[in-house]
Order: sequence, then structure tokens, then C-alpha cells
Amino acid sequence: MAEIKNNAKPGDGVTRRGFIKLAGYAAFGGAAAMAMPDIAAAAKKKPLKPPLSPEPRFWEKVRQEFILDPDVVYLNIGTTGAMPRRVLENYAQYNRLAASRPRTFESELGATFGLPGQRAELALQFGCYPDEICLSRNTTDGLDAIINGLEFHAGDEILLTHHEHIGALAPLNVLQDRYGVVLTEVEIPVLEVHDAAQFVECFKQKISDRTKAIVFSHITYKTGTRLPAKELCRWASKNGLISIVDGAHAPGMIALDFHDIGCDFYAGAGHKWQCGPGATGILYMRAHGDDLPKFWPQNSSTYTFLAQPTGNLREQYDIAYAMQYRGQANIAALLALVDACNMWERIGRDRIEAYVCGLSAYLKKALRKKFEGQGTFFCPDGPEFASGLTSFNPFDDVTDGARLTTFVQRLQDEYGYQARYTNFRILQNDLEDAYAIRISTHLFHNRRQVDGLVAAMCDLYGRMIMGG
Repeated sequence: MAEIKNNAKPGDGVTRRGFIKLAGYAAFGGAAAMAMPDIAAAAKKKPLKPPLSPEPRFWEKVRQEFILDPDVVYLNIGTTGAMPRRVLENYAQYNRLAASRPRTFESELGATFGLPGQRAELALQFGCYPDEICLSRNTTDGLDAIINGLEFHAGDEILLTHHEHIGALAPLNVLQDRYGVVLTEVEIPVLEVHDAAQFVECFKQKISDRTKAIVFSHITYKTGTRLPAKELCRWASKNGLISIVDGAHAPGMIALDFHDIGCDFYAGAGHKWQCGPGATGILYMRAHGDDLPKFWPQNSSTYTFLAQPTGNLREQYDIAYAMQYRGQANIAALLALVDACNMWERIGRDRIEAYVCGLSAYLKKALRKKFEGQGTFFCPDGPEFASGLTSFNPFDDVTDGARLTTFVQRLQDEYGYQARYTNFRILQNDLEDAYAIRISTHLFHNRRQVDGLVAAMCDLYGRMIMGG
């Protein structure tokens, strides 16, 4: 983990906890947390596959931190998560203070200009320096700031996978239409994923002397495949390319160390797997080391008096500080996101990753057994590619979108399991999309719920096959 720079200390900014002591929160992270470090370290060394860690009582305590509707098994964290009880209570208290003392509430909560204390806390958790990380509005906001802040010219080429989200595609297409930047799709493997080299090779085959940057999702929202981010960023760096990572599904699901990944930019969500409030995100911008990409903080309110006078040389100023101040922010939401991050840190991010990916592996195994090999998985088995997203279609014709979307809706309406569908091209030049039910399993789920889901899916599949 990177050590703190810029005179920031781990304790900076935590004084707002003088306002809310988080009594129950501390109890959750106190006695229960005493046993966490060794378990988290052990989880990091073990493959992320069943059986799960034998800690049912601990994870039951975690589940009690959430107020999810007990009549619905919510399996769509890939769209949005759910705030833990005490984070929700804190968020309400922050908003109440903001409403009662709008002029002074920020200083009372320790949210000083540029949120240096909060950024220092996040830097410790995500393996970077405080001047490289800030709180954004969401992944799309972060990607837009990155892509439109870099310097591209007509004819410059950007490589992106054929499974990218509109959050990246929208600003990329603005570059294409406005400046004549060339966007080149890279076909990544979907059904036959064996090793990290496959993904690097896909990009190698597309690079040209015009290529300036690569864009890829750390975990694809379409299938849930975890791409080898470290290997891709290392290859990009060796070839003088800027690496931009869509990390919408990573924060809160898997442990992240931005310096270890080696990316130039990383945009993540705060409201999905990290279970913070809506319209919150985490944005990383590499500010140390060699060959820093020229970056224009075009949507920073501090540009004219902070970035501009230094000639846009990022090593001379705190880029994250500049990006943190972008007009009026929802300070209460950002502070609640930091609370959620701190809760995750108390539990142990390695421990959470092991549990989430282990439960996902258990789901895949249960589906194979129940469906007796029938159906198609679009997410690979290997632990290095694992995530909390499982994409599966039980029907023979994976291009029958009407049948699969009906299956997802009936699973919710008739059985109480709420997931979603995704559609995508398996091969880049496919004329028809494939469809899958995308199931999100997180730290507030358990095997009993997974078993119930699989039984419901099998029952509904049989009914639909028989015309019911």
C-alpha cells in the first residue's frame, strides 16, 4: 500500500466522527473486527472458489446491517447497491445538519475545502497517494472527466473492447465526432477464456502507430468477466499508451491497489458494490512516476487559479484537489460514501472479495448441477477472472431476447428473485445479440438464497419449456 504524501496523515478528516460516534457501527467493527486481519490475509492466499469460509455467524451480522426488503431477494447490485443501516442513518444526520446549518455544516463535519482528509482515507484503502484520488459523482462522470480532459487530435486512435458501457462510449464518440479521433474495437474472448495473455494478445493485434490510448472495463457489465487489468496496463505502458479503466463494478467487490494495477486513470462507482449513496464515485488519476499523460481538468472550478498558472504540469499541483472542487457537491452523500468505504475496510476488502467471488462460484456450480449441463455461461470459471456477476442463459437459443427477458421478469414477479438481463455480441461482428440473466451476489447474500434462486430458475425454465 502506498504511503501517505503531501503531509496528509491517516487520521486527517476523521474528526467528523465527533459529530456521530457510530456507536453501533463501532460495535460491529470492534469485537467482530478483532479476528479479521488473519482471516483476511488467509483469504488473499486461497483460490476464490467453494467452499466458502466457515463464518456464517459473522456474515449474518453483516446481513443485519442492511434493510433490504425481506420479501424480495435483490440480485441486481450491478445496477445499484443498498446502503448499510448505519451509513443510511449517518447520511440522514449529515443532511439534517446541512439543512439546519447550511453555512457551517461542512466544517462541522470535517469536510474542508477539497476534502483532503477524506481523500487521505481513501488513498490508504485503494493503494495510491491522496493527490491521485477524489470523490466523483459516478463512473460515467469520472470517465467523462478523464476522456474529455486528455489531449487527442484528429487521426489519433483509441482502442476499446466490444463490451464497453455507454459511460465510456458516449465521451469517446464525442471525441470521434468532434475531433476526428479514431475508435477501434477490440474483440475480447467471451466463451473461451483461459488466461490473461488472451486479452493482451487481442489488443496487440489492433495496435498501430496512431494508437494513443486503451479503454477497457475491469469487470465487464455485460458478462461479469474480470479482465486482467494489471497485465493490460503494463502492456499499455510499455507501448507508450494511456490506460483508462472503467471500474464501475470493482470498488466494494474486489480489493483494489491502483499503484499495483499500474493504470493512468480509473473511474469507479460508489453506489454499486461499495453500497454508498447514489451519485457518488471514486476517481483515480496517476500523478506520480514517468510519462504522465497531459491532462486538462476542464471541469474543475479551480482551473484558472490552480492548474492554469503551472502550465498544466500535474507534478506541480494536486490534481485530485482540483478535480474535487467542481461546483456545488452533495457533501452529505460523499461523506456517507467514505463511511461505507470505512465499513468495508473494517470487514476487510480481501475478505469481502473472497466471500463475494466464492458465493458466485457456488452459484455457477449449483446451476450446472441443477440444469445438468443445459444452458450457456458467459462468465469464466477461473478465479483470476471471477467477479460477483454471473451471466447465464438456460435456453438453447441465446439470441431469443423475448424469451430471456420474460424469464427474468417472471423470476421476479412469481418467485421474488430480482435480477436483470444483459445483451451483447459474443463475437464482434455478430449480427444478433446474445442475452443472459445477470445475477449479482454480494456480501449480504448467503448459500440458502442462492439455492432458492437456482431452484426457482429451474422450475420456471421447466414451465416455460412446457409452455407454462
